[in-house]
Amino acid sequence: MKIIFCLHHFLPEFIGGTEIYTLYLAKQLILQNEDPVVIVPGFGATETREYLYEGVRVIRYAETSHGDRRMILGLKEPEGLNEFVRIIKNEKPDIVHFHEIAPGSGISIFHVEKVAELDIPIIITFHVPYYSCFRGSLLYKGEEKCDGEIDIKKCTECIYNLKNITGFKASVLSGTAMALFKLNIDATMLNTHLGTALGFPFVIARIKKNLLRLSNYAEKIVVIADWYRLVLERNQVPADKLVFIKQGLTNKKIKSNRAASISYPLRLVYLGRISSLKGTRILIEALLELDSEKIYLDIYGAETEEKFALDLREKTRHSPNINWKGRISSTHVIAVLSQYDLLCLPSAFEMSPLVIQEAFAAGIPVLASDVHGNAEQIKDGVNGWLFKFNDAEDLCNKLKLLVADPSLIANAKKHLPELNTFEKVADDHLKLYDSIIQNYKEH
Repeated sequence: MKIIFCLHHFLPEFIGGTEIYTLYLAKQLILQNEDPVVIVPGFGATETREYLYEGVRVIRYAETSHGDRRMILGLKEPEGLNEFVRIIKNEKPDIVHFHEIAPGSGISIFHVEKVAELDIPIIITFHVPYYSCFRGSLLYKGEEKCDGEIDIKKCTECIYNLKNITGFKASVLSGTAMALFKLNIDATMLNTHLGTALGFPFVIARIKKNLLRLSNYAEKIVVIADWYRLVLERNQVPADKLVFIKQGLTNKKIKSNRAASISYPLRLVYLGRISSLKGTRILIEALLELDSEKIYLDIYGAETEEKFALDLREKTRHSPNINWKGRISSTHVIAVLSQYDLLCLPSAFEMSPLVIQEAFAAGIPVLASDVHGNAEQIKDGVNGWLFKFNDAEDLCNKLKLLVADPSLIANAKKHLPELNTFEKVADDHLKLYDSIIQNYKEH
């Protein structure tokens, strides 16, 4: 069986969660004698080229588009689309699996549409919530957890907040934009900042329309978090199109003594990007309130927001119990986590964080913010603890509780769940591919 995987980037040039997921899925399928091929745009490249990455065949097609405003709004086809179609025709896949779709010069809904025209079955995985949320975090105005249902007025107001348009100006723009929307006057056709701002209701309407178009083109849509399946259903994506395939570990489990006693100082670890969305600031604020002799924190991760990271480093300059450890390889994560008592994940948003499963595999519980993706994996007081997201005081109180009674951590170690493996993830995909192809042939 030949399976084409489509996404915006791939290794070694770009390393992210979607890329790692696709790589391991492809490698597992190769082990089962299947034929996966990764296709990505070669941004700025005038010629298509191929290469192998860890045994996986990758085709980087020529994509010379300059992402202008109309392309970014999803109103204009990228120039590399014809080359993409030529490759699909040449490869003759049994199924095409899209792992990433967005407006612009990368893999877009135009690519999905062209594959559908070729009468090839399509499967789509939603790794992130941008398909239904412009902000991408499902946080209304960055502060309140959102149920994810697309509402033109509410989502438009949320975008204004994201663009730092607030107060009276936001009220006037919102009222005018909604009036134009009701009159079907699309201001995004004006190539100006004001036109974009007044056209946001149409941008939101287009997100909803494209979400339903994607669900129509796809035989199945895979979600890696069950809570997001419910979000899609709220937005009228047919329930029978949705398949939940749980995240799986790509690393081997580290043997650890889950019943081991905990002694001072408590060994706390953070692993993730050093950014505002990941909640690193509130974690540090909470640590600064605690006895430095009873708990220490090691911070691992890429500093993706330079000024933000510099400010935090300065804030912790005189704190000997807070240590900056830099980046680590994904293959070393579980081994590193096994050296600690507790992982803290203070994010403002998570889809389905693999690091929680990695912590469980390393034999340690997790203290995390109560956002959707964390709460789906953590049973509060059983295998970890949840605190109010974006609330340093509540996080501090939870840490004080654990510092006062470390036996709570030792007890939580006894109740860590069984974990999914990537072998199982690949098996689930293979069964799904087989059933889709068989059904496609029959109809």
